[in-house]
Amino acid sequence: MAEFTPQEFYERLAGIRLRRKFLWSVFFSYIPVIWIALKIGGDGLAIGVGIFWLILASVGGVMVSFSLCPRCGNRFHMKGLSTSWGSQCVHCKLSLKERS
Repeated sequence: MAEFTPQEFYERLAGIRLRRKFLWSVFFSYIPVIWIALKIGGDGLAIGVGIFWLILASVGGVMVSFSLCPRCGNRFHMKGLSTSWGSQCVHCKLSLKERS
């Protein structure tokens, strides 16, 4: 477990929140983006956009799943092979809402 200054601690929590916002943005953008791609360019563009979306979702999922907790140093959302995208560390129960 690494020791962080309070500033670094909250920056790391903010980083986890930012990665989660990115992932949720990718998830919620799927239907509108595919619909626009179908309207503008047809099936070919929609397939390309869908593949790009899958890549973004995969990258976002990995970034969120492998985020490290600044308090305990374990993976914030993963315990073993299971992933929980809750707002607390699955190990030490640190909340993402923690403020300075």
